Amino acid sequence: MNRPEPRPLPKPLRVLCLFVAALLVCSLGVIVANHQPSTAGDDHGSATDAKQESTGKRKTDSGPRRYAGLEAAGIPVPGDWSQRTTAFPVDTHKDGTRTLSENADGITLHNGSGPIDTALETVDALLDPNGSDDEWRKNVFALLGDDGAGESHPVSDAPRWWWAQRRFRAGSVCSGQYDDKYVNYAYTCTSDGRWEGSDTDAIQSQPFWTTKETSFPIPEGGGPSSTTDPQQTVSQAYNTVLLPMDDGNWHVTVYCPAALDAPLLDKDANELDPDQVKAGDEAYTVISATGYGTVQHPCRTVEVVVGGQKPFWSLRNTQ
Repeated sequence: MNRPEPRPLPKPLRVLCLFVAALLVCSLGVIVANHQPSTAGDDHGSATDAKQESTGKRKTDSGPRRYAGLEAAGIPVPGDWSQRTTAFPVDTHKDGTRTLSENADGITLHNGSGPIDTALETVDALLDPNGSDDEWRKNVFALLGDDGAGESHPVSDAPRWWWAQRRFRAGSVCSGQYDDKYVNYAYTCTSDGRWEGSDTDAIQSQPFWTTKETSFPIPEGGGPSSTTDPQQTVSQAYNTVLLPMDDGNWHVTVYCPAALDAPLLDKDANELDPDQVKAGDEAYTVISATGYGTVQHPCRTVEVVVGGQKPFWSLRNTQ
C-alpha cells in the first residue's frame, strides 16, 4: 500500500505554536511567582501513591548495562540532554511576598525525575532483553502507576519478543503521519519529509496543552471551580513524551503532581517549606504549562502507547 506524501508542518503553524507556548508560560509565571503552598510536601493523588508503594522505582546502579533496553533499541540514554526542566530564582521580600528575580538566569534541574527521564526509564524496562520473563514483568509494572484520578491504563499486551525487536527511528517524526504526533512540538522537516536533526532532538515532551483536545480524568472532589474548564488545571500535572520508533511514534504519558503546587525549590530540585524561606534565601520555582518532577514528588509513568495508538487523554479526531 502506497504511503501518503510526507506533510511537513507549515511554517506559519510552527510559529503560531511557539507563540502560544510562550504566551501560556508567561501568563503562568505571574501566578506561580506569587503562589505560596501551605506545605512543601502536599501530595496530590496521595491515595493513589499509598496503594502503589513500588511505583516509580528507578535504577541506581552505574554499571555498563544500566540501560540495556534503550541501548538495544538504539534510543539515546538519559543524560544532560534529557533534563530540560528550568527553574527560575525567586526573591523573598521582608513583607513575605515573592517575585521572580529580575535579570536572573534560570538553572536546569539535574535530578533525573523529569518527564523525559521518567519516560525513558519505563521504556528501558519494556525493551530490556535481559532477565527472566517474571523479572521483566515485575520491572515494567514497578514503573507504571495510576493517573491523578486513580485510573490505570494498561500497557499493550504485545509479547516480549515484539518489544525486543523494536528500534529507534528518529525519521518517524517526519514520516508524514502528522496525526500520529500528539505533542504540540513543531518538528522541522525538509520539503521531502526527512528529519535532519539529532536523535535527542527527535525526543520531545509536551510544551503546552490544547485543552479542547484533552480529556484528563478529574479526581473526585479535586476539581476546580465549576466556572472553570477543569482541563486547564488538571492538565498541568501531566506531560507526554514522544519517542519515534520503527513502528511509528510512541507516546509516554507521565503524571507529575508537584506541578499542581508549584513549590519553592532549591537548586537540586528539593521542595522547600515556604514558611522557612526568609528574605535573602536562595529559592527557585518552575514556570511550566505541563508537568515536571521534584525529588519529593517525581513524575511517574501512567501510560505507554505505541505506533498507531492514541493516548488516553486525547480527543483528537473524536469530536
